[in-house]
Amino acid sequence: MRRGIGALFGLGLALAEAGHQVGVLNPSSPFNREVSWLLVWVLVFAVLIFGVVAGSLAYIVLRFRAKGNEAGEPPQIHGNDRLEVVWTAIPILIVLVLFGLTAKSLVQVNKAVPGALKVEVTGYQFWWDFHYPGLDLHTSNELVLPAGVPVELELTSADVIHSFWAPGLVGKRDLIPGQKTLLHFTPEKPGNYYGVCAELCGPSHARMLFRVLVLPKEEFDRFVAEAQAYQPPVADAQGQQVFQQNCAACHNVTGKKPPVVIGPGLAFMGNRVSLGAGIVENTTEELKAWIKDPASFKPGVKMPGFPQLSEEDLDALVRYLEGLKLSGFDFKSLPRF
Repeated sequence: MRRGIGALFGLGLALAEAGHQVGVLNPSSPFNREVSWLLVWVLVFAVLIFGVVAGSLAYIVLRFRAKGNEAGEPPQIHGNDRLEVVWTAIPILIVLVLFGLTAKSLVQVNKAVPGALKVEVTGYQFWWDFHYPGLDLHTSNELVLPAGVPVELELTSADVIHSFWAPGLVGKRDLIPGQKTLLHFTPEKPGNYYGVCAELCGPSHARMLFRVLVLPKEEFDRFVAEAQAYQPPVADAQGQQVFQQNCAACHNVTGKKPPVVIGPGLAFMGNRVSLGAGIVENTTEELKAWIKDPASFKPGVKMPGFPQLSEEDLDALVRYLEGLKLSGFDFKSLPRF
């Protein structure tokens, strides 16, 4: 129990330090508003039932308590047919009402919208892959979406069961190997939204995070246009050579989905707000530390460390990676949720 409380407290501190206002009932999408509306009804009935049961119990305890002057047994009551019918009918009615409200909400949150932006989401131990089939665009660990546009996520897993959950935007949906599940929502408010894997999937399950970066529609359109014409810049020639020798076998930098996905794509690396599937802020020092020893950040990660790199090669590699970006985009300035 203490460990559980400690873990929740630690998660709260981590989110507070990251500046994210994680809230399941954040009204930044119709999905969350529908869930909030249903929760209000459930709470109303829960409070009503609690009040009736607790009030009845208090009345019976006080009304029929022993007064000390009783002689023999009290009058025996053998039931009240009318009362039994009432206390059976009312719970059935409440269950039927909640069933109807829940069914309505399920229909609303799962309703497909024609023309929605489609994104294929694949979960790996322990990172996320995002492919926009209609836009010929590919990112990893940070899902970029337009505000006010319906989205359809097609979710699957490449290894074990994962679960996609961005609390500020939408509810949970499992990613199952060999199957595809759908998740529909419309992000309405630009921001940097915190996301997690909500299904135990291995030693770094708690570190399998992601970000949903919601941009104003015009900025998203500009992002897509520039990403489609993207040619990986070479900010450091020595760094590019180090990358080709050590990293290119697993990572691509083109912004297009490769024929075989082994590791996260590193296109637009300089624009990212986080590293290691959302576990740390994207800074030069964190990037260096990650390249040297990723297992110290994320136990079970498949990426090997590169402690053998000289400081000169490491600095050049970091300059090259930080130069992989689209100019004019500052995702770190987005409000955090």
